[in-house]
Amino acid sequence: MNIRTIARNAIAAVTALLIILGLAFAPAANAANSSVKVLDTANTITDPSWFVKAYQAGFRLYVMHSTAWGTCNTWSRTQTQLKMALDAGLKIAVYTRDPNCWQGGINAAGPYASQLQFFALDAETGGPQITRAMVDGVKGMGVRPVIYSGSGMWPQMMNNTTAFSDVPLWDTDTRNINYNRWTANYRSPTPVQYGGWNTPTTMRIGVQQKFNQSLNGVVVDLDSFNATFLK
Repeated sequence: MNIRTIARNAIAAVTALLIILGLAFAPAANAANSSVKVLDTANTITDPSWFVKAYQAGFRLYVMHSTAWGTCNTWSRTQTQLKMALDAGLKIAVYTRDPNCWQGGINAAGPYASQLQFFALDAETGGPQITRAMVDGVKGMGVRPVIYSGSGMWPQMMNNTTAFSDVPLWDTDTRNINYNRWTANYRSPTPVQYGGWNTPTTMRIGVQQKFNQSLNGVVVDLDSFNATFLK
């Protein structure tokens, strides 16, 4: 077997392996093309035009903290802000800083609960651990569960268990992004494997990329999501 034949066979073998692996890390351009801009915030928003401007700026999903901070009780602004977002054309999702408040967090959406893209179970340093009962409880209310965490928090909070890798991951890996040049790309920064996620079959569905961006006078966090995950 000559050198050219060996080289061709090697290339063919590598190509086959990539196909089997499902091209775990597709080209950044492909990921960018299938990504949408997302914002999350726990702040009060009173002007309906704020959501219209966010939609015009390219945002397609609004994720809000739906209970009064520090409690499992409905926040008085929840349904009003969800409606304003929907009226502007945005999709909606909710979370609670305390994942034990999952039921109250979903109920807070009231008549808009059926339009929730997901409920995010928050696994952050200093909070309680995520349990399978929480995941199943969210599903039982007809809402898709996702887990919000990061490669620095999950191993610390959950001993890097892979027991929840079947639940979609909303990752966090924030940087000092220039908003004026920011484009959505849910695979940027490069995904880090942890908790069984960010593999060819368990790739994150979204990533929080910047904290505390002022958007038309409201402080929000910037995220990118895989557009195919949204309904």
